[in-house]
Amino acid sequence: MRLATCPAMRLALILALTAGTASAQTCEIDIAAVESRIAELEPSYGLVLSDIGCDAPTVPAHVLMCDAALSPEAHLWRMERLDDLAWIHAVENATGQDVDETNPPRDEDFLARRDACTDAACLCEVLIGHTNDSLGGTSPYPQ
Repeated sequence: MRLATCPAMRLALILALTAGTASAQTCEIDIAAVESRIAELEPSYGLVLSDIGCDAPTVPAHVLMCDAALSPEAHLWRMERLDDLAWIHAVENATGQDVDETNPPRDEDFLARRDACTDAACLCEVLIGHTNDSLGGTSPYPQ
């Protein structure tokens, strides 16, 4: 039986992930600095949406991210938002060309690393590293 087709299995996975990461849902970051950088980038890249769909996530990393979207104490979703904007900013700066914000290029290597995470600590590390690579000295995270 596939996990995606079994509601009981999906619920068990979500509960296990939530219980195992409840105390580690937030990264030790300056969320005000993250929000400030998002506010600076959104006017230029506001149409860029996440590649994660939260209607029925089955990938553990996506479940964690979607849960964070619903919790004001969990900052992973906002970190993911900043990373999406930062990546498009980096691509445009590197190529000198505008990208289609409704269908932006994605960093497949990063997505594989992110989607391999099974806990918040891993997601924090991967998101911070990718955002730092994309924004360099203008990233709100320590480098």
